[in-house]
Amino acid sequence: MMIKECNLIRELLPLYAESLVSEETRDYIKTHLAGCADCAREWEMFSWPLPDPIPEELSPRKSVENRLFGRLRKTIIVALLLLMMGGTGLAYASYNAGKQFGMDDPIYQYAQELGLFTEIKETKTLDDLQVTIDTGLFDSTRSVLFIRLSQPGKTIPQVSLTDENGQQYEQKSGKGWQNKFFMFEFEPLALETQQAHVFLAMEGRENEQVEFSFPVDVLKTAQYTTIIYPNQEKKLSQLQMTLEKVVLGVSESEFKVQLDWPVDGSVAGISLGKGIAYFPTSVTKAPDTPPPPGSGAPPPGGLMSGYAATMGVFYRAADPPENRPVLYDLTGRQEIEVQRGEYRTTQFPCQVVATLDFAPVKQDTGELELLLPPVYLYQTVRDQEEIALDLTGEGVLHLGRELSFPGGKVVIEEAWREKDRVYLSYKLETRDGPETYVPHFTLKNDQDQEKQEELYFDREKPNVIVFPLRTENITKARLDFDSIGRLLPREKFVVNTTDKSE
Repeated sequence: MMIKECNLIRELLPLYAESLVSEETRDYIKTHLAGCADCAREWEMFSWPLPDPIPEELSPRKSVENRLFGRLRKTIIVALLLLMMGGTGLAYASYNAGKQFGMDDPIYQYAQELGLFTEIKETKTLDDLQVTIDTGLFDSTRSVLFIRLSQPGKTIPQVSLTDENGQQYEQKSGKGWQNKFFMFEFEPLALETQQAHVFLAMEGRENEQVEFSFPVDVLKTAQYTTIIYPNQEKKLSQLQMTLEKVVLGVSESEFKVQLDWPVDGSVAGISLGKGIAYFPTSVTKAPDTPPPPGSGAPPPGGLMSGYAATMGVFYRAADPPENRPVLYDLTGRQEIEVQRGEYRTTQFPCQVVATLDFAPVKQDTGELELLLPPVYLYQTVRDQEEIALDLTGEGVLHLGRELSFPGGKVVIEEAWREKDRVYLSYKLETRDGPETYVPHFTLKNDQDQEKQEELYFDREKPNVIVFPLRTENITKARLDFDSIGRLLPREKFVVNTTDKSE
């Protein structure tokens, strides 16, 4: 009975990791993990971040750096409504999670109907493992590979994808099921690609790899793709937004939006979503007056060092529409399921490109309406005294500090440390309602002023901020309330899919 229960618990870990289980099931899993050392070890391994792709020395064909998309977890499973408790319900949830993972995922239905999957069926031996690439889908928005192992592995395969010209395609995401079945997603192959090469190794055994080579026909899917260049512009306050490109593929719909804000420092930064993808203003201004004698050279103006960033967010269809991007099929009068967003800086200051991905739309769709994710515009908060935090103990610091900003105040209630993270609870008191504003803080090591990791908001407790720590033995820190974000009105773009010359 215990073995059967452990198997069910382990199959539910992807859903547990994404908070897609009911409260009763979450408590059930927590209780099991607390009393089962084997499953606890499995959960610890499952919680590790997805490893970097194959290092450069493993592949002879490298033309661009292969980076992972944002902060990925090992498994991203679509949202399921779990109305259950007990063995039958657990088994039902596990079955559906596995079914949604593979080619039976509804987003591949249209590609399946058109016979656009490439049958690869190529197997290689890697030590005691048989590694098989079953199929691939080479869409105009992404390249997808379905890989299986002959037996469950203890680590995730590291995979890279190149073409016959040595061009390497960036890995965007990955999913795993039972440590045996995997789906890896890359950038779309170039239209002229005729041969694909896949290099695969297992973590911890990077010196041993296998290579797969197989023909591809990218044009087979391209003929069912609609590409539109709307170049629609919107301006909200000091933010310029441009819908540049729409790609309607057979397995995914992709929208590219460019966001620009002033470089003069009048805007401290922007975020897409509540603290999810935060980008500070990337230009600093050189001081107008010389520094006092003996204080050294003034800091130079120009681009901030280390300003470049890419952030990925996997959205859930169950999330409220006000917290995520939304796409409506105005012809069919239905919402298209959101998949994810990628937000990255460009080589230009104060510019971010948002790539928003949704499920594929129907071929007869005539008009689409894109609602952008909530956007916050940040203003610098000046003359605020830093708050000293004593992190030597594990107790809760009861602060009760009030920090004012134009339009209201932030009350810092409590702070506490748990292992390599510092937590901060707060509340907002404003004339316009607390949902209108988002505070931004930085946390620094008091000893050397090293800035800790960028904050994020607790998913279950939105008024709790989390700071991952860079400094391992930090004992004293300083909290700086540096800016306040104000929610802009939600903006939308309407696209006519029949006019490719928009």
